[in-house]
Parts: sequence; structure tokens; C-alpha cells
Amino acid sequence: MSQFDSLVEFVVRNRNGNALKLIPYIGCKAGFHDIFDEIIPDDLNGQIYDVFGGGGSFSFYACQRFGSHRVCYNDNNPVLVNLIRCLQTDPTGLWEIYNEHYLCSSTEHYYEVRTANIGEGVRGAGNFLYLAKNAFSGKIRFNAQGRFNSPIRKGSSCPRLELDSLVALSSIIAEMTLTNQDYTEFSSLRDALIYLDPPYFNNTNGHYNSVLDLAVFNGFLRDIEQVNKVILSEQNPPEIFELPTAYTVHRVTLKRSLQYVTQRQSQEIIALN
Repeated sequence: MSQFDSLVEFVVRNRNGNALKLIPYIGCKAGFHDIFDEIIPDDLNGQIYDVFGGGGSFSFYACQRFGSHRVCYNDNNPVLVNLIRCLQTDPTGLWEIYNEHYLCSSTEHYYEVRTANIGEGVRGAGNFLYLAKNAFSGKIRFNAQGRFNSPIRKGSSCPRLELDSLVALSSIIAEMTLTNQDYTEFSSLRDALIYLDPPYFNNTNGHYNSVLDLAVFNGFLRDIEQVNKVILSEQNPPEIFELPTAYTVHRVTLKRSLQYVTQRQSQEIIALN
């Protein structure tokens, strides 16, 4: 057992119908909400920053529990930020565009949409939402030119999306701040809760376009951990992050699939100072 280990270990299983989930993003933390309930105190003060926002699951959770006026969602990918912004400001328009695709969904249609605008306005957000919900294994992947290039999943019909669900989620995040910045831009924060769920280091399964420079990321951690509450979700052992002994590390066993493909049991960590 390492010096960081907590006696508490968590297990995450598949859950259907999670109201705080928009897209089946690789590494989605929608199944972690019970864990967050346990490790984040009710009397938490300050603002909450989801620095690697991705599909938005942690931000949605934080908005529901602590109020959207206290939460900032950030991602360096403008396509993702546009999707979350349109969910926040125009859920009906987002649903209408998705439903257009739903009604004529096919393999041919998917690849036609993949050549369209996915990064601007509600039309782009609706196009991207359709692609994300039908991409193989929930891979939100872009090529070097910034084009979405995940293949279509096989053997299942397009998921139905209910308008009421989008409207309800939109109301939860109504006052949430959205930013499109590099994570290093948050190094001067103070007295905040900073949630970090970066692309996993040493990852070889092709789920990410790239990973971060570990030395730069560890420097960022040193900048923020002295004056903020930090929660780090990762797949690698805590030692690679050179964490001070003030951190507690919880082991998390994942007994869930990716989007539509069953995977073997895997392990993650959640480290907090």
C-alpha cells in the first residue's frame, strides 16, 4: 500500500438513464456522482472549476448540488464548449436539430454529417451531438486539422433524445460560466475547488488525440494545490504526479462498459488534497 492510499475503495457500475449526462464521452464521470457526494463536503466554499470539462458530467453534477452560479466549465476544444453553451441557451433548438438527424439516421447520413459544421452555433452543436451519440465507443476524436473523425458505432439504432431531458439539464446549468482556455490559464486561482480530469497519461488505446506534458502538468499542480482544493481523476499511479503527502488517494474499480462495448474491469484513482 502506498503512503497515499485511503482505506475507502469505490466501485463504479453502469447506470442507465443518468439525467446528468449529455454525451457518452470516453472517461465520463456520470457514474462517479456517489463518490463525489462522499468526498466533497456539503459546506464547500468558493467557486468550482471543471478545467478539463469534456462531456460536462462533473460540471452538471456540481451545478445541481452547489448551484450553477458557482461553477465554471472549461475545455480547450471549442466544439465541446459550443455544445454545452447551446445546451444552456437553446435546448429546444438543439433538440430539433438532433431530432432531424434521428429521423433519417443511417451510416451514410452519419458520414455526411461528419463533413458538416460542428463547432459553431446551434446547428453545429446539433450536428456534433448526433455524431457524439453515434460514434464508436463514445470516442470524441479529432484529426490534426480539427475535423471530427470517429467512425460510426455498429449494430444499434440512433438513440432517441427527449426534449424534456435537455430542457431539464439546461435549467440545471443556467448560470454556469463557460470558457475555452488552456488548462494552464487557471494556475492563478485561489480558494476554489479545482476538478482535474485530464486526458490520461501513458494512454495507448487511441481514445485521445494527444496527452499532456507530464512535467508541465505537475508544475501546474504545484501552482494550484497550496491555495485551492484539488481533485484529480486519473488512471496512473499517484507517484507519477509527485503529489505531496497531504493528498489522499481513493482507488476506483470500474465495472462498466464504454459507450456500447463491454470492457474488462479497470482501475482509476481519485486524489484530493
